Amino acid sequence: MVAENNIDMIANNLANVSTIGFKRQMMQIESQPLSDVYRWQSDPGSAVATQGTLSSTASQAYVGQLGSGAEIYDTPTNFEQGTIEVTGNDLDFALYGKGFFAVRNAQGIRYTRDGSFVRNPANILTTIDGDAVLDQAGNLIVLPPQGKITSNTAGQLNVDGVPFAKLGVFDVTNPRVVRSNGSNLLLDSGTGNVTPDLTTSLVQGAQEKSNADVVRSIVELIIAQRWFDANTKVIQTEDTATGLAISAVGNTTSGTG
Repeated sequence: MVAENNIDMIANNLANVSTIGFKRQMMQIESQPLSDVYRWQSDPGSAVATQGTLSSTASQAYVGQLGSGAEIYDTPTNFEQGTIEVTGNDLDFALYGKGFFAVRNAQGIRYTRDGSFVRNPANILTTIDGDAVLDQAGNLIVLPPQGKITSNTAGQLNVDGVPFAKLGVFDVTNPRVVRSNGSNLLLDSGTGNVTPDLTTSLVQGAQEKSNADVVRSIVELIIAQRWFDANTKVIQTEDTATGLAISAVGNTTSGTG
């Protein structure tokens, strides 16, 4: 099951190598708890019990510990910086640093590295999926109907050189609690301690490409598939050995004196 989940995760990374702002996932595996194994048996006694049987004394002997396999410990996201590609679109913004854009949809506030924004019919700055982009104060950004939109590296938006809004860029100081929420969005599933980011640079007219690598993902997928196949063969071998043992015990005959 762990090997199968690992294949699914790598396949998802591979499928998103062209997704803007996508961050690849990793898998951390740990051993399941060990179990203590004892051998229980009855040592024959010398006293004759009822109905002509000998009495016996129960005893146990410690054999050792038995592992029960592996399990998934965590599937953290790798927030390594992706390559920045120039697009020339005034409403495309790339982040260089560890910050996130904040957007609001029907489920609440989410975070993303995808800065491919558009203007909706109400002149509100949104993502391609229609989620409203927030400013540094957590408010919607309403664009003027006309004018040249420019931005500096701090996210200050200007129309024809006149400042009118500031793109919200936020720092998640505990990224381990940030989880994928679909549609290239991230959810703070715990106490991520989100604060305004003052160190991340914003590049207008550019997009941050996915940090998932095609070659690496293909190699990891091949290794994961071989691991899955090896586990399958181990299970089949163990099943065959168990069947032979049961068959041999069932066919055991006692000799006569």
